[in-house]
Amino acid sequence: MSSSSSHSELENASIWLLALWSALYALRYYRRRNRRITTLPSLTSSSWPASTELFKSPVTRITLNNLHLRYQSSAWNALHQSSSARLSKRTEWRRALQLVYDIGSALGVLGMLGSVLLLAWTSVQLAASLFVQSTRPNTPEQRHGFAKRELSEDGGTTVHEARATPSLQLIIPGLTVPLHHLPLLLLALLTTQVIHECGHAVAAALDSIPLTSAGLGLTVIIPSAFVAFPAEETESLPARSRIRLISAGAFHNLAFWLVLGFAAWLRTSDIVWPVLGYRDVSQYGRAVVYVDEHSPLYGHLPVGAVIYKVGDEMLADQEGASRKWETVMSASTDKSAPSLGWCTDEAWFLAQDGSCCTSRGSAVTSQSCFATLGQATNERCVDPLRFLQPGESADVRRCGSAAECGHSQLCVRPRGDQELVSLTMHLPAWLRTNDTDSERVVVWQGDRSEVPEEVEVGDWVAKYEWLPMGFPVLWGNLYMYLKMLTLSLYFLNLLPLPFIDGGQLFDALYDAYTRRVQQGREPIPLQHLEEGEEYSLTARRRIPSTTPEDTKRKARRAVHIGVGTTMGLCTVLSLLRACI
Repeated sequence: MSSSSSHSELENASIWLLALWSALYALRYYRRRNRRITTLPSLTSSSWPASTELFKSPVTRITLNNLHLRYQSSAWNALHQSSSARLSKRTEWRRALQLVYDIGSALGVLGMLGSVLLLAWTSVQLAASLFVQSTRPNTPEQRHGFAKRELSEDGGTTVHEARATPSLQLIIPGLTVPLHHLPLLLLALLTTQVIHECGHAVAAALDSIPLTSAGLGLTVIIPSAFVAFPAEETESLPARSRIRLISAGAFHNLAFWLVLGFAAWLRTSDIVWPVLGYRDVSQYGRAVVYVDEHSPLYGHLPVGAVIYKVGDEMLADQEGASRKWETVMSASTDKSAPSLGWCTDEAWFLAQDGSCCTSRGSAVTSQSCFATLGQATNERCVDPLRFLQPGESADVRRCGSAAECGHSQLCVRPRGDQELVSLTMHLPAWLRTNDTDSERVVVWQGDRSEVPEEVEVGDWVAKYEWLPMGFPVLWGNLYMYLKMLTLSLYFLNLLPLPFIDGGQLFDALYDAYTRRVQQGREPIPLQHLEEGEEYSLTARRRIPSTTPEDTKRKARRAVHIGVGTTMGLCTVLSLLRACI
């Protein structure tokens, strides 16, 4: 998206968000005011206690406090209790599920170790990447490390830039992902959290732990989900059951990620979308799904058109047109490389108008400024399609100088500050204005890397006009974020930090380890009990100066500080890298 469009979307989102929270707080104030009127004032206090309730019923409670909206309900308790009762009667099913979730516990322990190592490795990668960028000269080849050169359609050299990608990346709408993907991100985040909490609920049912409540939350704009159990019963669980309960949420996230990956491996989209009336164009082109209304391409690039050629390069590729599109549109022209031009008639060229060469033209225009190659430079406004897309009868030759052209001919090329790229598209039947309107060509004047920022493309084109073109891309983006966020939640929740599953898992593992160590200590022989004060003094010297709880507290604090510092460093480095 263009910067103006992003600012407009950000302003609209901010206005809607402000309106939502203003309405919620107005509702809370109205309910609190009604309570003051209908309830007698307290004789012991002149001030009325602040209420955070928006709604309350026997099974449901909605509260609002500090920009946090919380929906809590006990409506699911009966279902959870009945499921737990069925599992307790069906012993074989219960044992089988316990075995499955015990495997999830082992994967949780591995995930906790892997998340810490992944976090540390990503911090090293980001630090090294920023150091390299700050010490190398500011050229595409040296800044990014790798570059692939190809001859562009105007004779210059295009540089395909490559940039090393760290193992973890922050998802920031408007910075690392498009801002208009924010609703999809929030929906995917809520879905993966609900799946996560279902894991805790199932594991609790296996050990007959009752469900106290379940609900949803909204903090400013971030959604959340939760389930609650009695603290006394969860703390009194055996180590195996406690670890299983804690790691079940992350296990569900990992299982959901595997299900999504399996669906992609089966290529279910190739079965579903044709049935719904869409045609796959991923092998030879990119279907235009959305054009930013602030873009110069708006109105020139119709939604539903299939771009199959960029300049002289066909998008058809064995690996798919998507990768070829990204490669071609991310290429930048190397101005220092020698550029070829086109031979054209001298009299015809000099007779053309030159007004567009002195004024700033549009990014999408029928006229571009061309200059002659040679000692005497002449600039004229010419339709670039005359050279970029010549007719079958036209004789257009490439040249490096006027000497390579015929008598009374000039060698011309786009002026150095004008980068041109043509987009050749095929129109489906429902977009054509007549029988001959099957193809169109649009010439973009400017940096070609701006085109993907202002035009969203996809793999599927609608067979009928009434079908929404953006539906496959919308689902594809949602699927991508579901897969990305569920794996992210698996690793993030297993980090040994307070207030998340990883911190509780660390405590449970530490308790299980210390309990086993204490059980393995050598007991005091009976005869030593009769040795009196002599043995008592010797035994006191063996007693450690710190209790197990002190050791646990110190170990937990050290782990929390180390992991928290690494995570903060990784976040700061990711933001710096995204802004550079």
